[in-house]
Amino acid sequence: MYFLGIDTSCYTSSVAIVDNEENIVYDGRILLEVPAKEKGLRQSDAIFQHVNNLPRLCGEAMNRVEPMAIKGIGVSLSPRNIEGSYMPVFTAGHNFAKVIAGCIKAPIIGCSHQQGHIIAGAWSINKVFDDIHLAYHISGGTTELLRVADIDEAIDIVGGTQDLNAGQYIDRVGVALGFKFPCGKEMDKLCYNDEASAIELPISVKETVLSFSGPESHVQRFINKETTLVEPFKTKIAKSVFLNIAEALEKTIINACVKYDIKDVLMVGGVASNSIISHKLKHSTKIKAKEINVSISKPEYSSDNAVGAAIYAKRAYQNFGGHNEQHKDFYSQRNQ
Repeated sequence: MYFLGIDTSCYTSSVAIVDNEENIVYDGRILLEVPAKEKGLRQSDAIFQHVNNLPRLCGEAMNRVEPMAIKGIGVSLSPRNIEGSYMPVFTAGHNFAKVIAGCIKAPIIGCSHQQGHIIAGAWSINKVFDDIHLAYHISGGTTELLRVADIDEAIDIVGGTQDLNAGQYIDRVGVALGFKFPCGKEMDKLCYNDEASAIELPISVKETVLSFSGPESHVQRFINKETTLVEPFKTKIAKSVFLNIAEALEKTIINACVKYDIKDVLMVGGVASNSIISHKLKHSTKIKAKEINVSISKPEYSSDNAVGAAIYAKRAYQNFGGHNEQHKDFYSQRNQ
């Protein structure tokens, strides 16, 4: 028994298959191409690339298992599991799921992109939450602090950004430094084993809400004053930005945990895998003093992937007893 997962985010085409023990059988991903000096992709361009990428990924996946052994197809239908959450890119994955479902007669089990991140993140570190916990989803498109139920469902947003997302902050600075978008990984590599001192940047936090527009403007002024963007300068700026983000996240985590009397926090999303940010949060004496447990998903499952969607389909299928008349409403609601 197998479960297929499909996720078509703004910058990655992803397809995965897991078995009924949640072991990965296939995990394929293709990063979307962003033109040099551009700061992102239009939705129409992203959809075009997804449509070209999915046949290859789905073909590779289907060669790993007997197609008729796939009992459910998990697919990201929206960015978040809230009313009005929508991005055109997810229609590409949904439409491919419909074609496959029609061919193998398996149900489509829809989830949100964010749910996929949370599920894959916890699964990657064998973390099982027995009660309501917090999840910090930090990426190019999202910086949200969520209360999450033990069934991996986001209850509500309790904090996060009020302007720029953490990934946007990193990418705007990275493009100004001459890196290709998305810039996070290359900037992170610069900081490996580097002892460069950091520039002190302003931290804008009010209770559980943070702001990155002020710090980003501050950094851009430093960059504009520099006549030659040599590697030591780029390293210093990158390290400063990462530490600035980490310290803002640290404050909001502590404030939210105190406010809601919660001790467990899961970090997911591409930015959560950054070496400096993850190290700072793992070893924070301020967080430890409050007896808060911060769990950070493995880097390969922090970035966009379809593993979470596949696992979601597997769990939903098992929890609801398979695809039969009794549970038809569940699947039809998820497929709308």
